[in-house]
Amino acid sequence: MKFICPKDTILKEVEYASNFTSQRNSLSISSNILLENYQNVLTIKGTDGKLGFVTSFPVSTDVPGSTTVTCDKFLQVLKSMPSVDIEFSEEKDKMKITPVKDSKSINFNIRTISAEHFPELLQYDETAFFSLSQRDFFDMVDKTAFAVGTDESKFFLTGVYLEKKDDQVVMVATDSKRLSCIRKSFEQDIPDFRSSIIPVKFLQILRNIGIGEGLFSLMLTDTHIFAQINGHLIYSSLITGNYPAYQRVIPPSFNYECKVNVSEMLEALNRVSIFVESNSKKIFLELRPDGIMLSGETSDVGDAKEIVSCEYNGPEANITFNNNFLVSSLKKIDTEYFRICFNSATTAMAFFPDPEKDYIFIIMPMHA
Repeated sequence: MKFICPKDTILKEVEYASNFTSQRNSLSISSNILLENYQNVLTIKGTDGKLGFVTSFPVSTDVPGSTTVTCDKFLQVLKSMPSVDIEFSEEKDKMKITPVKDSKSINFNIRTISAEHFPELLQYDETAFFSLSQRDFFDMVDKTAFAVGTDESKFFLTGVYLEKKDDQVVMVATDSKRLSCIRKSFEQDIPDFRSSIIPVKFLQILRNIGIGEGLFSLMLTDTHIFAQINGHLIYSSLITGNYPAYQRVIPPSFNYECKVNVSEMLEALNRVSIFVESNSKKIFLELRPDGIMLSGETSDVGDAKEIVSCEYNGPEANITFNNNFLVSSLKKIDTEYFRICFNSATTAMAFFPDPEKDYIFIIMPMHA
């Protein structure tokens, strides 16, 4: 096999492919990527058994063929090369990599493994894909993925839940202490699909490959999710298990609400959090008609207090939040104001953008 390709072109694609290889065992074939070079087209494939990746792009083919190389070392070599045309040639189980115009001074050789040892990627039904707006779908990911759980014993909470409901696409994430939910109506026709729990890694890779403009295609089976985006095919196993009934976490109505400026609240949280205990992460809010008193205390160092103006006509309420949960949720609100809605100081607190949009965040208060 022998072909010539601009360094920057192949580097970008190998960087994508590296997300789909096994990092645990460098000797395993799953740590390799497959290179298939025919008719001036190079196809790169990668899989770790759960994730799969395919992309193709033009190159100058001298000798057609296929082989596999260790992705990690191949990527390191490419990053070290100058941004010029690179020649890749395989002879006797080694891939020689050298710049076309400087072949005498720079020369790498990487061991290869025969392409016949590379595992088959999953087959799929091309007609089952449906189109979605990249911008809208990535907005859904941005509003939810930050709230997934990290406790592997509750594996069904480590992914993002996706369903179609009432002609809308709904995306939800929760770690049982907070929840984010967003609903969107798409201009494209969305067929019915099975509700699924999608690994966050897949969504992060999808967003990385996407450009946020135009459409991409999605397809869900009972066990996998597939996406075609910007000339790439990627897929992932779905997370098994029963997702909790998230609707029960969202109160149907609220007795009280407090309207606050987003940036003013975040700035105050940033200052007061200097004196939030790193272990407990507790920050204290006292809601009053004349403003919200934020306070934090570090027992052996000091304390901080700050009042943020608000619109609130309810009774005084003392609420304790996980500071990280509060900040990460507020950073996702893309309006000037937000509303805290609640029924009591110890029950679920809802955070709405103001004016209201298509998403909501729920945070459970902590014990004081």
